[in-house]
Amino acid sequence: MAGQRAGSPIGEAQDQAHSRARARGTQLPSPRRGADTPPSGRTPAPPAGRAAARSRAAAPRARRATPGPTALAALGLPVIGAFTDELLGSAPGGVFTVLTVLGTAAAAWLATHNGWWWVLTGVGPVVLGCTAGAELLAHQDKYGDTKAVATGAAKWAVHAFPVMGWAIGAAVLVIVLRLALEKKARSKPAREGRGRQKESRRG
Repeated sequence: MAGQRAGSPIGEAQDQAHSRARARGTQLPSPRRGADTPPSGRTPAPPAGRAAARSRAAAPRARRATPGPTALAALGLPVIGAFTDELLGSAPGGVFTVLTVLGTAAAAWLATHNGWWWVLTGVGPVVLGCTAGAELLAHQDKYGDTKAVATGAAKWAVHAFPVMGWAIGAAVLVIVLRLALEKKARSKPAREGRGRQKESRRG
């Protein structure tokens, strides 16, 4: 009886030591990663971010420079009009005015924002050059000396000013129209994005 009483606390102590060792040696299973995150590792964008991305994607792209068609409209049509009037015997007149106005308006429509400066400032030299060139080529015998050329230049300038005014006015109208259309195109995706945000918040 005495031996059993003396041996039982030692056995209990050994059992406790073994249980602590087993508890220390055990490893907890590592938590799984990637279950709550997307496979790509990217966090999903909030509705506002997606709406902003759609707005940027739908925004109008900047107009690319088209120097060839722009120069052809600004120079080619006035030249055709000036020589057509010379062949008709009316000097630079109605056909030249109409084609110059149409060519300048078309050039303003095709040009970029930076190109508008060249379209507007080029109207004067184009009109004067076409008028003088057509007159000199069609009536070479009439302008044989410097005095005759000076007199003709004054007449050409008088006839050219109304054409310049009409052409510049047409170009300005086209520029204003383009700016209004571009502003409307930019504001439309923004309004759609705000509408999607309101719908997502309500949902």
